[in-house]
Amino acid sequence: MSIQSKELEEKFMKDFEESVPDSGTRQILLNAMEVFAKKGLVGTKIKDIAVKAGFSQGYVYNYFKSKDDIFTKIVDLAAEGAGNSVKYAAELQGTAYERIYWLTEALLSPDSIAMQHWRLIILQAATSEAIPDEAKVNSQKKAGKPFEHFVPLLLEGQKAGEIVEEDPMVLAVTYFSVIQGLAITRIQQGKNIPFPSTGLVLQFLRKG
Repeated sequence: MSIQSKELEEKFMKDFEESVPDSGTRQILLNAMEVFAKKGLVGTKIKDIAVKAGFSQGYVYNYFKSKDDIFTKIVDLAAEGAGNSVKYAAELQGTAYERIYWLTEALLSPDSIAMQHWRLIILQAATSEAIPDEAKVNSQKKAGKPFEHFVPLLLEGQKAGEIVEEDPMVLAVTYFSVIQGLAITRIQQGKNIPFPSTGLVLQFLRKG
């Protein structure tokens, strides 16, 4: 992994820690992400989250009154983090394609907090009838944030002759769909399956 991608990974985690300063809350949320990702909202119980986190159910209830509250908090953090991850990449020094490459490398890292659970939680929030209304609203409200920072990167790359001359919004939708799809595959299949390289993932974007 490049230095820049590692820097982004560390920034993602720092952002999460600053958003959730209490270590107990972070521990609950991190473990809840994994449980929700595997069982979905309907199939998850507070007991499942407590067991995964190594806490008693009473301890979890000290922080959250229900699993819906936990899920809603995760969706809010995930939606915010999705936009910030692209923003941080856009602020790096380098060509547009390099910054997209570093972002992709950081997102595809097996241990990246911005990767597996976050994208799946947003997907569930957008599609499931069982999702709390507040979670749906938060997800929909912030859904455009990644595009606000990614589309200008694509336009910059097209101007420099690095990115294919296609509608930048279509390219952005394709990019995030690929990233989300890979995130879901990694959750379902684990870290040890063959995974495409960053260069292969970005082949559809690269000009020439």
